[in-house]
Amino acid sequence: MSKRSNKLIRRYQLVDMLMHWSVALGFVLALITGYLIFYQGTSTLMDQSAGHTSRLIHRIGAVLFVAVPVLYFIFSKKRFGFLSAFKWNKSDLGWLKAAPKHYFLGGELPPQAKYNSGQKLYYLFALIFGFLLAVTGFALWFDWFTGAAGIMMLVVHDISALIITLFFGVHIYLTVFHPSERASFNAMATGYMDSEYAEHHHEIWYNEVQEQDEHNEQQLQPESKSYTV
Repeated sequence: MSKRSNKLIRRYQLVDMLMHWSVALGFVLALITGYLIFYQGTSTLMDQSAGHTSRLIHRIGAVLFVAVPVLYFIFSKKRFGFLSAFKWNKSDLGWLKAAPKHYFLGGELPPQAKYNSGQKLYYLFALIFGFLLAVTGFALWFDWFTGAAGIMMLVVHDISALIITLFFGVHIYLTVFHPSERASFNAMATGYMDSEYAEHHHEIWYNEVQEQDEHNEQQLQPESKSYTV
């Protein structure tokens, strides 16, 4: 049963938060050091001791970025939760039409499940280009390809990094800086979400949790007994 305290509703378990923040840390480490290598002005430093340190940090970040989701998939009971990114319906299309007005001018959004259409879109791009980023990154790390194939790996790696960085920036803005969306950040930081926000932004999921709570409470109630005197 979902725990409520001061109108809070449980959204994430500890293992979900650890996975999220570990992947985020790995991505940020790889992102910063990767762009040091990418830009000509700082890439000249890569032949010095600072460059060796940057490459080491880049690889540590890459291992975190890849290994943590793999471990989560192996051991978590919710290993197939990523499939939600591929489940789209009319409500999602309505969300995409209403989202620009909602985020810039204010406005209502159609009822959403646990993950809204914007989050699904972000997860979808993260899965596709994160996979390409990981495969090409390890190919470059271990020199699996040379010549034209090696250059192609580098091009795909850089393009994937640029696309994920773009979506990552939007993700950070909406969850950290957008005034009406910070409840999402609080949920990933604490595991709990404001119930009013959940009802307004994730109405379908909120109603499902409410129904499950009511069902569990009914199961816990002692059966009434009648006695004959």
